[in-house]
Amino acid sequence: MVFPPPFLRETLPSYGYRIAQISGVNSLRELAYLFDLDLPAFLKGDPLSLEGFASYVGHSSRVLAQGSVNAESIHRLQVGPNKQNEVRCSTGSYRFCPKCVEGLETDDHRSFCLGRTEWLVDAVHVCPIHCVRLMTATPEKTGRVQADLSLLIPKMVAALTAATPPTAEPTTLERYIIGRLDGTATHGWIDNLQLDVVIHTAEVFGAMELRGQHSSWSDIGSEERRQHGAAGADVLIEGPSAIMEFLKKHIGMGARGDDYHATFGNAFSHFYARRLNVVYHPVCAILARYVGANFRFTGQEMVFGIRTMGKRPTTLRSLCEQHNVGMKITAQVLEAQYGIRAGSSTVVDPQLIDEIAPQLKGLMNSRDAARDLGVGVELLKGLVDAELLVPDFRFNDRMLGFKRDTLDAFKMEWCEGVEREAGIRFSSKTPIYVASCAYGIRVPQLLIAIREHGIDLYRGGATRELRHMKIRNMDLWEMMRSINAG
Repeated sequence: MVFPPPFLRETLPSYGYRIAQISGVNSLRELAYLFDLDLPAFLKGDPLSLEGFASYVGHSSRVLAQGSVNAESIHRLQVGPNKQNEVRCSTGSYRFCPKCVEGLETDDHRSFCLGRTEWLVDAVHVCPIHCVRLMTATPEKTGRVQADLSLLIPKMVAALTAATPPTAEPTTLERYIIGRLDGTATHGWIDNLQLDVVIHTAEVFGAMELRGQHSSWSDIGSEERRQHGAAGADVLIEGPSAIMEFLKKHIGMGARGDDYHATFGNAFSHFYARRLNVVYHPVCAILARYVGANFRFTGQEMVFGIRTMGKRPTTLRSLCEQHNVGMKITAQVLEAQYGIRAGSSTVVDPQLIDEIAPQLKGLMNSRDAARDLGVGVELLKGLVDAELLVPDFRFNDRMLGFKRDTLDAFKMEWCEGVEREAGIRFSSKTPIYVASCAYGIRVPQLLIAIREHGIDLYRGGATRELRHMKIRNMDLWEMMRSINAG
């Protein structure tokens, strides 16, 4: 016996019922019993069950899997093998196209389709093949998926004779849903979202556009929700940039001190309640990026569950904290290089700080570096002139920058290995500052002479600072006699 292939997007209950009728049995349950198939597992696309059924009908199990439905959630279905195609379903009624089931009365089981996957999706209201509105049949017992469609046939025939459905064109959202179920959707960013997220987000965006974000949404009916989904799908299909423009138009920029909770209106709760759901993360990320770029916060850091910086700060202090650079040295560079006198609260062009921040990262100015070494600024500049201390940044003679590692290396070289003055009388040595003044020689030249003559230094306290370094009087006299004789 030659069996017909399944129709495009035909569900397994529909195809299984047709094969049962052609085979001479009354229902899919009887066919499953004859083939020893686990019917619930078969309807969910179990590979072993599909292989056994495919060998009987003579078609590929991969084609049959396109019509499988995984109904693990009460209110959602996974349609087909793709886990991203999880959608909200109707639990109390069954919808169908009157044109697709025209052969019910003539029992032409080869030509009519009893069920398609898109009919199970709440957001689809029109048959894309015949462009007519779907009709509804209510079963005796409500269920997520009708495992045995033979029980529904009398109600479907009664609905066909009761009224003629109007013609209608599928909306943008309905065409996209069908393309996702066909595996032909090529819209980039939106294709990576779960189908249920696409539908819900499109309906929320459409309600923002057609009703306004502050309107009440409690009285939205099925037909109006369809219009909302169509309007929102046009934005989602174009991608993140179109979403940002849409939010800019309908949400606004956010005044100073404005709360984005109130600005988003009723749309806020829809995404905030789902912020921890992984499948909503791409949508929440775009919303958080928009809020962060256009709103100023009052200490808030998490927007729709995602960390954001908010509107970029423009004061010198905040920009320096953002780039992790010293505010004092940045202010000096701005004055010396650009002629800008800026304090901590002065508004500065962020791009200007972006340009100079890389070379100033982790640097201290001359005053802070001198304080760290325990010397004066003039002595610090003398050490630089004598090349005993090499700065990490030099803009001009006045503008010097030092890294912490450079200062620590200088301390290690001149102060770390110096012996304590234990065992030597206090009067037998002289601080290098005093020796410098007494002999009229600058401290850097004195240090160079001490190193050339191999003379030891001593420190009089626990601190490792240059001002606490001392030299023995005997060594000082011999060094100065040698210098004068030379």
